[in-house]
Amino acid sequence: MNAWKEERGTSQETVSLLQSIFTNISDAVLVVDHSGMIVTVNAAMERISGWSQDELVGKKHICEVCLGMATCQEESTCTDCFFKRSQMPSFEMRLRTKEGREYPVAASSTRLPEGAPGKMVMILRDMTDQQRAEKERYQHKLTNFVIQAQEEERKRISRELHDGVGQALYSILVGLNVLGQSKLSGAMKQHVADVQQLTAKAMEEVKRMALELRPSALDDLGLLPALRSLIKRVEKSFGLTVDLHVQGARRRYQAAMETALYRIVQEAMTNTAKYAQAEKLGIVFEDREKEVVVTIVDDGVGFDVEAAEHRGSGLGLFGMKERAQLLGGSVDVRSAIGEGTTVIVRIPLPKGEAEHGDTRPDR
Repeated sequence: MNAWKEERGTSQETVSLLQSIFTNISDAVLVVDHSGMIVTVNAAMERISGWSQDELVGKKHICEVCLGMATCQEESTCTDCFFKRSQMPSFEMRLRTKEGREYPVAASSTRLPEGAPGKMVMILRDMTDQQRAEKERYQHKLTNFVIQAQEEERKRISRELHDGVGQALYSILVGLNVLGQSKLSGAMKQHVADVQQLTAKAMEEVKRMALELRPSALDDLGLLPALRSLIKRVEKSFGLTVDLHVQGARRRYQAAMETALYRIVQEAMTNTAKYAQAEKLGIVFEDREKEVVVTIVDDGVGFDVEAAEHRGSGLGLFGMKERAQLLGGSVDVRSAIGEGTTVIVRIPLPKGEAEHGDTRPDR
């Protein structure tokens, strides 16, 4: 730095400023000589690489800490090395840390002007957080796509069951009724009656499957009517007493939001009915100014939430949280052995909907 000052006539104040920048900048900076030996590094380089200044300066060659550019492939790793160019404004490289770990960094390099013959300065920026964020965004988009595709497929199959298989079974049942009214022997008449009963049961099963896949009320009438229908089915199937309390406006929401809330409540109710040994379940649905909050409380045996999530047996908790997170919301599950379970779902309202509301009534 002093030699540079003498050659360029740079003031002490400027040199001090440059030295301060070199020392405190968050990006790693290293200078290598014409042969590739490291001649100086800053504190950020020590932090990123794990090597100390004493371990790097004069002792490490650039090739000992560089695993190649991101575009390099196998044997061609060094054929187009940045070190062979006078300047590379932007590229990705893989840094080798002291522990031997591969570290992705965004890099730029340039040859220093005369006065520092052959020396090259490199600036490295940590990309791990950026890559992690990009990976999370990609997973978020992929999960959203999968959920949307799943719901569309459920809707299609539900309609085919109802309009196709259901109608076919109904036609068969009508034919059997007509046949049963004709003059048949006692044994044949009983056989027709048995087939009628089996067909009626099949119709009920098809109807149940269609409702489980995608209740038509959710699309035609809205979230609250669909939830009331779900509650009746759960009470009938499991003997569970369910109370629903609605606070605030009763309206329609965006399709994705209604679907997510329905599936989350459905999962929570199913878990309670199957595993909680509960007698009562309460649901409070609140339409607030900027969000919808649904609280589901049961008086069951409870469970260890952390242990269940750690074992990967979180009773659908992961799926519930994924659906909420896709809409910028959250699912908070609170439970303990012998103390029941509380699930709190928060989904923010889209800005326009929060300010003006949706004029479609939810009956």
